[in-house]
Amino acid sequence: MQEDNVPAYQDRQPLFPGGKCAPLSGEVAGIDDRLDQLSVIFSVIGTPTKDDVKSIGSSNSTAEYILRRLKDMKPNSLRSKFPGSDPDAIDLLIKMLQFDPSKRCSVDEALDHKFIRPVRRKESEKILSKPLSDIMDDFVKVDRKVLKQRTYEELLWYKRRNNLSFQDSKTTKAKLS
Repeated sequence: MQEDNVPAYQDRQPLFPGGKCAPLSGEVAGIDDRLDQLSVIFSVIGTPTKDDVKSIGSSNSTAEYILRRLKDMKPNSLRSKFPGSDPDAIDLLIKMLQFDPSKRCSVDEALDHKFIRPVRRKESEKILSKPLSDIMDDFVKVDRKVLKQRTYEELLWYKRRNNLSFQDSKTTKAKLS
């Protein structure tokens, strides 16, 4: 997002832009959608090696099948993609974007990285007593109607906060109900 990397803010975009976010989008992603998103990712980090693919486990034949359907891609240089970025930031990004989890830096390694260390406030960090997946189970169990209502309330809050008007808020509420 730095001006030295992308001068016009209108041209800034995510590193891995995608079309669908199943299951959050409410749609089931087909193999073509997964291949498309993987192609976007691998166009940056490169296609995983055979050893990298083995790291996901030999029991996952669907994943291996999907990965074999992709053409080989060389990784793009993140240094040339982000010429205005601190070299330490690029180094951290490379370490975080490893396909094989055993090659990827851990959270502790990332927080202790030379790029993050100057702004890290270790005394304010908290360690969860149980896995995040256990905590997130409470959110997953939210009733669809409740989720729609909360989404609508969030839209209204945003509308009031930014002094916006929606063309037809009654229609919007009806669609969310």
